[in-house]
Amino acid sequence: MDFFDYKTKAQYSDLGEDGFLSPAGMLRLMQEAACEHSASVGCAPGELMERMGVGWILCGWKLQAGRKVPWGTELTVRTWPRRMDIHFSDRDFLILDRDGETVAAATSRWLLLDVHTGRVTRVTEELAAHYALWDRKAVEGEIPTGGKSPEGAEETFAYTALGRDLDTFHHVNNLHYLELGREALPEAVRALPLQTVEILYKRQILRGERVRFFYAFTEGKHQVEIRDDSGRKTHAFLWFY
Repeated sequence: MDFFDYKTKAQYSDLGEDGFLSPAGMLRLMQEAACEHSASVGCAPGELMERMGVGWILCGWKLQAGRKVPWGTELTVRTWPRRMDIHFSDRDFLILDRDGETVAAATSRWLLLDVHTGRVTRVTEELAAHYALWDRKAVEGEIPTGGKSPEGAEETFAYTALGRDLDTFHHVNNLHYLELGREALPEAVRALPLQTVEILYKRQILRGERVRFFYAFTEGKHQVEIRDDSGRKTHAFLWFY
């Protein structure tokens, strides 16, 4: 089988203010499906760290949401690795309802890290042999590899990372970037039916770091750039449209 199916339901903690599955909730379910898939082939996150001394961190997402999903809806998250070479793996996702209709789709890019040194490491034949690749894209287009805020981008939000935001790599979990990025959107923009989210992670955020958020509408997208407290280094870009 070229894909892995993870059976779940829309849970209350994954709902947005409107009462339906939120983009962050969708990404959480997809992240869980990726972990379940890896566990099924002997590469669960903890096991991968202990046996091979490596772990996957996210470089980016591209999510396209479809129809609204209320609490309790039975869902299948279908996932498969599409590419795995050198330092990266591309993994795609579909969220399907009980009738097999797609309610969300996404592609993601992951970077392999040596957990002892914190540096990028190569995908070995031993690791790659655990996975079957399926050359099918869930969404059109590519995850952005760069971004730039226009002159006059408005600073709309600031935040200091807390211990509750951290994941097993001791930096802010990727889902929190999305939640914080939405906080930086103007109120009128947050109310819009934005169906596509793109996230590019460039630099980790550690506990106690203060980060600043800059909003601009550029090239037809609502863009949020997350910078360090000096305003000179970029942690991430998010695009909503």
